[in-house]
Amino acid sequence: MATALEIRHRIRAVQQTRKITNAMYLVASSRMKWVMEHIEYNQQYQLRLRTAMWDIMHSITEKLLLEGNAVSHPYFIRRGGQKRTYIVIAGDKGMAGSYNNNVLSFAWEQMESCPDCSLITVGMMASSYFRGRGKQPDIEILNVTQNPSLTNARQIAFEIIDLYDRELTGEVYIIYTQFYGANRCVPTVSRLLPQQAEDYDDLTPNPLPPGDIIYIPSHREVFDLLVPQYLIGIVFGALVQAYASEHFSRMNAMRSATRNADEILKRLQLEYNMARQAAITQEITEITGAAEALRRENDKVWN
Repeated sequence: MATALEIRHRIRAVQQTRKITNAMYLVASSRMKWVMEHIEYNQQYQLRLRTAMWDIMHSITEKLLLEGNAVSHPYFIRRGGQKRTYIVIAGDKGMAGSYNNNVLSFAWEQMESCPDCSLITVGMMASSYFRGRGKQPDIEILNVTQNPSLTNARQIAFEIIDLYDRELTGEVYIIYTQFYGANRCVPTVSRLLPQQAEDYDDLTPNPLPPGDIIYIPSHREVFDLLVPQYLIGIVFGALVQAYASEHFSRMNAMRSATRNADEILKRLQLEYNMARQAAITQEITEITGAAEALRRENDKVWN
């Protein structure tokens, strides 16, 4: 059995660890409140943007963007052959439960069917994961996952648009963790390029008749502006969803760690009390034994 001093040192160590895990839980909780507003705003923005794009694609004017069944915009046309590009978003640090492992394992499974694909990693954990499996990222973007801003989203979107414009890739997919709340964080893959008209079939048609909305200077120029903004919006939404999933997972992990620390402290405190009691009992026994021996010695002297 450990001594009281050893148990006391263990109690102090667990108390220090508990302070760290509880602080990380509080930080993750506060960041979750911040990011939930951004998720709602981004969803509303994406809905309005997609509705405007749907309206332009289906407007019956002299400058239709639909030719037969195909959209004439370059980002709706497959380019660059069969090569794929995957953007994988993970965290910059661990201590978030199974968050990083789940999304990276999912990404690896997706990429196994396309071994010659190019890879863009967002986050230090993603870069380390793929390097450990012999896959060198073509582009690494760090220090972005903790700041899911539009500036960082533009940086990523412009990278993939540049690759697509130079016909260095034919398809671009983004892999991230979708946050659904209520303990649901699900790894997801979405196609960024090429866009397809079928991607907008889930939208409710505009109640206004085609042609009632006037686009200035033209349908085509407005659409040319909207498509890159739409891609930026998708990337921003993925960053926000990943940010929420990471901090939700970290919040749960740190809460569990804090509860475990509390249980360990209770057990250690009980062991400490037992050790102290045993030490006191041992001291009393030794004192009693010494007193009895001294009494017997005195009896021998007087007799």
